Amino acid sequence: MSNIREIVLNILIEYDRGGARKPSLLKDSLDKYDYLDTRDKAFIKRVTDGCLERNLQIDYVLNSFSKVPVKDMQPFIRSLMRMSVYQIMFMDSVPDSAACNEAVKLAAKHKFAGLKGFVNGVLRNIARNKDKIEYPSKEIDGGIQYLSVVYSMPDWICKMWVSEYGFEKTESMLKFFLTPRPTTIRLTKGLPQSRDVEEFKKELEEAGIVVRQNPLLPYALELEKTDNIRYIPGFKEGVFAVQDVSSMLVVEVADPEIRQTVVDVCAAPGGKSMHAAERVYPSGKVFSRDVSAKKCLLVEENALRLGLNNVTTKVYDAKIHDEELRASADILLLDVPCSGLGILGRKNDIKHNTKPQGLEEITKLQWDIIKATWDYVKVGGTLIYSTCTVNKAENEMMVKRICDELPFKPDDITEKLPEKLRKSAGQGYIQLIPGEHGTDGFFIAKLKRV
Repeated sequence: MSNIREIVLNILIEYDRGGARKPSLLKDSLDKYDYLDTRDKAFIKRVTDGCLERNLQIDYVLNSFSKVPVKDMQPFIRSLMRMSVYQIMFMDSVPDSAACNEAVKLAAKHKFAGLKGFVNGVLRNIARNKDKIEYPSKEIDGGIQYLSVVYSMPDWICKMWVSEYGFEKTESMLKFFLTPRPTTIRLTKGLPQSRDVEEFKKELEEAGIVVRQNPLLPYALELEKTDNIRYIPGFKEGVFAVQDVSSMLVVEVADPEIRQTVVDVCAAPGGKSMHAAERVYPSGKVFSRDVSAKKCLLVEENALRLGLNNVTTKVYDAKIHDEELRASADILLLDVPCSGLGILGRKNDIKHNTKPQGLEEITKLQWDIIKATWDYVKVGGTLIYSTCTVNKAENEMMVKRICDELPFKPDDITEKLPEKLRKSAGQGYIQLIPGEHGTDGFFIAKLKRV
């Protein structure tokens, strides 16, 4: 296990060096060590993800027990201590003594033998007192510091959400982000009969995968104990697509029909494009675009795997108007770049990289895309505006601006939603709060061109 911890340590050192700006760092590392057995890869992912998820809490604990502040530690020692504290505090399967002993061995191996006493003393002190740690009080500063430390969320995000959603709902969202999440898949038309679905579920279970039916959509399954998704039965045959339920709901609300034309201008990785292409198949078309050639290639690969020949991809910057698409779309999917604050439980890099000033920049980008693309919608057609955030400036306020300045009005979505979500719908939109229905934080608005 020592060499597995060393792999984790190297990844964390890279993150500490600035790797948080590279969202694919952990994935790239897991691909590099794909030859390891499932248990070892699961350990690498769990500890690395855990250290990033709990970074503020871990540093708070270390600063409470160490005379040397975390920021002043040697980079190697800092990452070593963070990795070890995570195991001590959050992994019941790892004995505290093992976490401490392995840390001391790694310090010595990497020529920090002089710090073995420091490493051992601090970690064993934390292990003895981990249930007695005093965190900031909920009564101070409106509970902002409490939320920030206990749930490892930047205080400016906690402050913004408490002002918009209140303390209790904010705490509920933050708890959800730290809850392990299943991999959600959308069954494709490759499994049209219910008996086939049951057979497929049985096949997954025989492969050691835990399968649950999603409570909102009948064609959505939740999987646990998966390894590399490409090895799951049915992947190569296009039996399923990996997609979160909140993303599936975008196409449910859009409700595309056979023979219709759908334009998706910020498409990658293509989940919504593929879902829409199935709905309009075979005579309808989907024009799927993204600014990056690499991302468009990913969309093409997904279309090929799923057997969808009615998807046309193109590398194109959504901020630039394309006259060829004017009044061509029955449905325009605008899943615009956003702050991503609704999916913090899946993408730790977002909370490390997002800054308050960045929110203004992102709303400007969103409006630039809206201005460049709105007239792709036919008169009487539909614009679906969606984001994976819970920031009102990017959501409700942006929809209000669209309806105030452009020829659109809200279109009722109630009947298009699963029954459990209908009470949550606003006038032509729904804001999914992280965890309320087991979904990510997501915003979907349906607007009709008049």
